Amino acid sequence: MQLKRRTNRVSFRIGFSATNHSWKLAGDWRSEAVAALCWLLLASMGGATTGCTLNRQGHREIADVLAEYERRHSATVSEYAGVPHAVPATTSAPAGRTFQPLIEDTTLAGLIATALERNPDILGSIDTARSIASRIPQATALMDPMLMTKTLPEPTRTADGDMVFVLSVQQVFPIPQKLDHRGRVALAETRMAVEKLEQTRLRVVADVKRSYFGLFAIDQAIGITKENQTLLRDLIEVARGQMIAGRRQQEDVLRAQVELSNLESQLVELHQRRVTTVALINSILDRPPSTEVPPLGEYDIRRLDPRLNELLAQSYRRNPELRELERQIERDQQSLDLAKLEYWPDFTVGFEWMAMNPRTPFIPPVNPDTGMRPPYSRMSEEGTDSWAIMAGVNLPIWFERIEGGIREARERLSASRRQLHSAKNRITYQVEDALARIRSQRDIAGLFSTAIIPQAEQAYQVSRQGYITGTSDFQFVIDNWQKRLFFRLQYYRTLGDLERSVADLEQTVGVTVLEAQVARNARPNGG
Repeated sequence: MQLKRRTNRVSFRIGFSATNHSWKLAGDWRSEAVAALCWLLLASMGGATTGCTLNRQGHREIADVLAEYERRHSATVSEYAGVPHAVPATTSAPAGRTFQPLIEDTTLAGLIATALERNPDILGSIDTARSIASRIPQATALMDPMLMTKTLPEPTRTADGDMVFVLSVQQVFPIPQKLDHRGRVALAETRMAVEKLEQTRLRVVADVKRSYFGLFAIDQAIGITKENQTLLRDLIEVARGQMIAGRRQQEDVLRAQVELSNLESQLVELHQRRVTTVALINSILDRPPSTEVPPLGEYDIRRLDPRLNELLAQSYRRNPELRELERQIERDQQSLDLAKLEYWPDFTVGFEWMAMNPRTPFIPPVNPDTGMRPPYSRMSEEGTDSWAIMAGVNLPIWFERIEGGIREARERLSASRRQLHSAKNRITYQVEDALARIRSQRDIAGLFSTAIIPQAEQAYQVSRQGYITGTSDFQFVIDNWQKRLFFRLQYYRTLGDLERSVADLEQTVGVTVLEAQVARNARPNGG
């Protein structure tokens, strides 16, 4: 290979034979060419290493999250499905009663397990996280090289021969820090998608629990209504007997029959609400809407002792929405650092090959004075092809564009930090609100169970007996019967509301109340 210098350009001569299509190299490499080629190789390896490292990290994090979820699947279902033992509605549960998870397919645990495995929102969030992780190799990869050709309609005549065709390839190499920050932006977005997946899971679990305990309240209301229909029919027979005996008027019988018809209409409405709630549960579980959910049994009041400060601390650490915003801040910080790097130019390295056609050299005439022909070059007879290594940089001189990008990234970072602050305030309110509802509903349910319902039952029985003996009128009996019915319905409605409030609290905190209590008990002296 032979180095030839022409007008401040360094080119390397390389020959090509059209007859046997073989390359003929002559001469030696110069230090400038060796340095350029080495820089090209190192830059390519550096960019590829950065991209591969971040790409592996992103996919590894997603794989670890999914593997951890599968590992804790059974434990997670049990923790979220933990409810107290079933006891009669009119008795109070012992203070030390423990929670027993429901594990049958028709129970809360079975519904949660099915939802976690089949809910399309969860499956879609998993696919989204994996797809976003695939952005990392795209962000860290170099731009496609540019292959260009140039054909000359009229050959350009040079000392080497006639230039007829030029082939070149160019590759742009940004500084390695740009590729690194681009990859870290994509990695932060991958982590955001993982936290979004966790938000979806918490929401689905909470939706299952809210629907489940809504169905529980409806089933209890249906059972109580049917029981009261039997009770009212018995009361009608009592009133009819009193009327036949001449001690009461027919209006007592008619009033009781009106109340019986009213119960029938309420029962129709309750059945309609049950069909709607079952369809909602089946939609969450991705099952046919007609899939039956059997009636739910009774259970005792949940005995909770949550503490506000501990729940807030847990929510600040575990709430996936807050963690997503933290990842968003990380992404925006990387974007800001990347925007500042726009002041640095990108390097372009290229290779150019120029095809030459041989031609007859110019032969000067013989000098008549000397009788000799002057020396001349016969290089054009060889038509030796030429090639060159090119290097260049872009000129980042449009500072307004660069500064605009920096301002945009800085303001986006500031907005993300304010979003995090606002989200913390909102989550603080949600935790306090859910905790206040849990405490009030727990106390109300306990009051219904231990005092109001037993007293209402006693008042009804006394008034019914008084009606039979003639010491009280029928209106008094109906009023006590209505209160007894209302208080029993309100008790089970309060139980359902209590469990729905627990579901709201767990979704906000990011852990179950059982986990929060276990974490507190695990600390020295109970925290």
